[in-house]
Amino acid sequence: MSTLLVINDDPVQLHLLGSLLEQDHEHVVRFTASESAWQWLQDGHVPDAIILDLHMPGINGWRFCELLHMQAVQGQSVPPILVVSATYSGMDAEDVLSDLGASAFLPLPAEPARIRQEVRQLLEEPVPPKAFQAWMVSSESSEITRTRSVFENRGWEVYGWHSGMDMLSESSLPAPDMIIIDDPVSDVTTHDLLAWRKRKYPQARALVMSRTCDARSPSSFINESDVYLPKGCEPETLMTLSEKWCRERAFTHVEHLLEVRTSDLKESEAQFQELFEMLPDILVIYDDQRLIRHINTSGAQQLGYVFADLLATPIVGIQSSILTESVRAGQVELNKITPQWSEATLRRKDGTELPVELMERTVRFQGQRQTLLVARDITARQHMAQENATLEQQLRQVQKMEAVGRLASGVAHDMNNILTAILAHAGLLKVQNDEANPAWKAGDVIEKAVHRGKEMTSQLLGFARQGKHHHVPVDLHGVIEEVTGLLGRTVDKTITLQEDLQADEPWVVGDPNQLYQVLMNLAVNASDAMSDKGKLIFQTSNEMVSSTQASQVPGLAAGDYVVVSVTDTGDGMPEDVQSQIFEPFFTTKELGRGTGMGLAMVYGIVKNHHGYIGVTSTPGVGTTMRVYLPSVLCEEPQAKSVPAVKRSEGTGHVLIIDDEHAVAEAAQAILEFLGYDTTIRLSGREALAFCQDALNHVDLVLLDMVMPDMSGSECFAELRRIRPESKILLCTGYDRNHAVQELLNQGVVGFIQKPYDLDELGQVCDAALKSNIPAEPSLIGSLA
Repeated sequence: MSTLLVINDDPVQLHLLGSLLEQDHEHVVRFTASESAWQWLQDGHVPDAIILDLHMPGINGWRFCELLHMQAVQGQSVPPILVVSATYSGMDAEDVLSDLGASAFLPLPAEPARIRQEVRQLLEEPVPPKAFQAWMVSSESSEITRTRSVFENRGWEVYGWHSGMDMLSESSLPAPDMIIIDDPVSDVTTHDLLAWRKRKYPQARALVMSRTCDARSPSSFINESDVYLPKGCEPETLMTLSEKWCRERAFTHVEHLLEVRTSDLKESEAQFQELFEMLPDILVIYDDQRLIRHINTSGAQQLGYVFADLLATPIVGIQSSILTESVRAGQVELNKITPQWSEATLRRKDGTELPVELMERTVRFQGQRQTLLVARDITARQHMAQENATLEQQLRQVQKMEAVGRLASGVAHDMNNILTAILAHAGLLKVQNDEANPAWKAGDVIEKAVHRGKEMTSQLLGFARQGKHHHVPVDLHGVIEEVTGLLGRTVDKTITLQEDLQADEPWVVGDPNQLYQVLMNLAVNASDAMSDKGKLIFQTSNEMVSSTQASQVPGLAAGDYVVVSVTDTGDGMPEDVQSQIFEPFFTTKELGRGTGMGLAMVYGIVKNHHGYIGVTSTPGVGTTMRVYLPSVLCEEPQAKSVPAVKRSEGTGHVLIIDDEHAVAEAAQAILEFLGYDTTIRLSGREALAFCQDALNHVDLVLLDMVMPDMSGSECFAELRRIRPESKILLCTGYDRNHAVQELLNQGVVGFIQKPYDLDELGQVCDAALKSNIPAEPSLIGSLA
């Protein structure tokens, strides 16, 4: 890591340069005053390079370079120096810097990449300062030798000739800065040499040592082209006069540059004023008395003022109290603080506060050091942050519902296995006894209790989104008509039902029974929310959700939707309740009036249909639930009647494959009661071993989908390989999902969901054995 010494009296430039160089992992030491930097060097610190501002109060860049090179005379090395300047630029400035011994020059502003490149080059391949050139002509070799020794010790390059004509004919060497003539020269007159110097090297100066010394004194050297000195003048005197000339030549160039720069500054000031007014931020300049000296028009307007209202008024009138305290006493030197943006507030004319991102810096304005306040309105950013926080909360809610859904799915599956065994044996009790028999009554009570448990697990599976039972076109207007038809006979007569069905395309693809459950649950909740008279309104519309809109609502995808709104004029809900209503077992109803599963089931079913459900509620006004379901173009299908199926009496051999022994025995009891022969295998591998024996005849396989050692789908594939003619009936405690549908597509002849009763299992087995058409229990109350 290199150590870089950066000196710049402009704190903004100092910060930018320092921060930029620190990106290259350099150690940057910063000073706004060259006096402090010089003291740092005197304390023994040695930087690898120096980045130096040219125009500074106190010790300026020229003087700082001079001090460094004076140290070099005392045996101390001078680090590479990069001089930067926003005031001077061009070849003239570079010539001036070469007079002062700098290694490189860079006008500001410059691209960050250019600055970093210059510094890297300075560190990796430092360019030594340009050496000054001294030419000397003398007939005395000793004079040339003495002079060369002194000048070279100060870093000059010295070239000497005994013949004036040899010097006049030289063309390969760099141009001289100083020409020393030891008069007389044997072959050329001093007058001719001076005329040649003036013509060919006007930037150089001549020192003439002569026995007939001109009356002009060395002190007049500054204003005259050439200087005459006594013959045999000491080389140290020549050295002093030469260095003084180089400095004065630099200052002469500076005066010219200042004239040019003054003209440029006037033009720049006009451009600055235009830019100052163009910027949308609030820009305020105030003095050390904390009086506003300038503010841009946009800034004044954002604070509710006109430009003239704020001039010469205290800055405290618009500053926040917290920020004002930090600089009120004037004790904090802003130019020594790294510029940082901080959030604060400004006071508008009407007394309201404007949230801003703010920075204060010391700047030079109208020839004086003043403070620039830059403030940026962050109202929109704060609103966006609030929206992002809301979206994050919604996303966490979605993720939590996903996790709870997986838990609910597993619970429902295990419960269905248990209920299957109970329901099967309860059914057998009923069919094996008369209604007057206590055993029949016990079976009936058990059967009814199991059906209530079955409804609960069905709701859990609906919440868990374990696939739709069916995948058919559904007219949502027809579903709404059925829901309102039932509600018209059941809800309180003080509640008015209204329909506003505006959707031109009300068709979606899904499970009609589940969609009926969704709308019925929303309607029942809405009616329960109205303790007194009110309105329950069903509305539909077709909406297209864009990608931009979808990105703002977690869980909603872009596309075309049928939107069903269920609105009530009830009590409404506070925000904390709205965030929890889809959680299972959450309810605001009295104990015994609700299970907390209704809206959880609604949420699961809607998500399973690739939809979205949202809630808008205002306490004391009412609630609107909006359900988005992907729309499809569809013609109304003809309704198909489902004939009643009589209890079957079966014949044939059924292989029962289920890892739950109680479930397998329940299925065996039902099937044997119906007349089937059965064999139980508690794993897929045991079943495959049974089927590989050609002597074991199997007419139908009742296959569980979820088993630990081999899944139902894996077992199905092996059974088809061993016995391609096998008829396989799927059975699972989950809903009919994509995995089930995939196996049906591959040749499974039927599907039955646990828990099933005697009639359901008998119907499906009978249909599966008689036909290759997939068989399922009859759908009760299904919608076309």
